[in-house]
Amino acid sequence: MIITISYDLNENPKKLSFNGSLPKFYFGNNLRHLDWNDFKNAIQMLSDNLGVDMNEAKLTRVDFGMNIEVNYPVNEYISCLLAFPRLKTMRYDESVTFYTVINSRSFIFYDKLKEMKKGLRYTSTVDLTYLRNKNILRYELQLKKNLKERFRLRKFKVKHLLRNSIQHKLVEYWHNGYKKVIKVPLGSDPEFLFKHHNGIYKYLSYHGLERIGYERILNKISQLEFNQTNDKVKRSRMRKTVKDITIEARENALDKHLIDELDDKIESIKLKLFENGKK
Repeated sequence: MIITISYDLNENPKKLSFNGSLPKFYFGNNLRHLDWNDFKNAIQMLSDNLGVDMNEAKLTRVDFGMNIEVNYPVNEYISCLLAFPRLKTMRYDESVTFYTVINSRSFIFYDKLKEMKKGLRYTSTVDLTYLRNKNILRYELQLKKNLKERFRLRKFKVKHLLRNSIQHKLVEYWHNGYKKVIKVPLGSDPEFLFKHHNGIYKYLSYHGLERIGYERILNKISQLEFNQTNDKVKRSRMRKTVKDITIEARENALDKHLIDELDDKIESIKLKLFENGKK
């Protein structure tokens, strides 16, 4: 935990801030998940360490994530996650982040084990040998602004996360964020498209999409000007054409069923979280 104390002009402490991962604080690493009871205990432990009741602390940011063991290398799943409606995209080899322009919320997918091994993020006390042949995809929701409005509270405090209604809403945000991601099995060779109307056009378009990149194509379309009164409509139709091609490829060309596997695991996690919240 990073603890910061601010002082007024008379050098009297006026504000205490903390920032960090509760699973790392409570378990020593964030490979394990905090259930809601663990969360309550972790807050009590933090309060005992600081001598301050952290239940009354105001929340300015909430990160909610889960580690998901998948059957294939994580980068294969990440390559299937193309875009998020009306959000920006930042993509690296082992991660993709969808975020708002004002950075109020983000949806992040990345290779958890590779992240743990990098630089200062690596924790030497964590034994990763038993995970040598595992593939761990982490999906994380980050809420960074407008928490009071989002959860309809006058002040959003740590103790409010113990409410079933808030927990339910947080899980829903996490789950719905995943559902909104546009997914397509890039890397497949959809030869079936040859048999469709305009099949050669669709086949070449698909591979052009794969080569250039989904986000880059949409960005190019958004910048086009046709000097017509219906520019907006024409750009919208072009975006729909691109999306239709990716959807058609997804429905028919995925051999490893990566998206189906991830869909099922996200849904299973959601149901388990809801069940734990009722206890």
